[in-house]
Amino acid sequence: MSAIHRQQPADAAAIAAYQRVLDRVYERSRELIPAAPTWQAGLYRSVLACYAEMRSEPRVLELHFVATMRDPQVLRTRVQHRDRLLALLAATRDDAPDALHGEFLLNLVHASMRTQLRAGAEPPGLDAAERTFAAILWRGAPLSQA
Repeated sequence: MSAIHRQQPADAAAIAAYQRVLDRVYERSRELIPAAPTWQAGLYRSVLACYAEMRSEPRVLELHFVATMRDPQVLRTRVQHRDRLLALLAATRDDAPDALHGEFLLNLVHASMRTQLRAGAEPPGLDAAERTFAAILWRGAPLSQA
């Protein structure tokens, strides 16, 4: 069974590692989002950077996409990151969507990736993840539904 499918609760060290990754992603997003030509492109770049960072740390990837559904502490950490990312988007982009629209799209990205991670033994490659993110952010649906 892949590390992605573990059912162990997150300990303090795992949460701290997860938060460090989210902090690095947020710092990169502070540059990526405002520099993008559109809000979708900025959010896409941010989400892709997040996935690329997490893909190199399987436990963090598992926490973000799978454990978040069963571990309240992980969920709180993910929601705080989502909220600060959406606040950054709103603060730096004149074309930003309303908060509910942005939250919906990020939750759709999350649900799509969680489904892919639970269905397969290995995390999707960056190319597959990029296609998923683009389909959701520009079309509002994962590729299988687009």
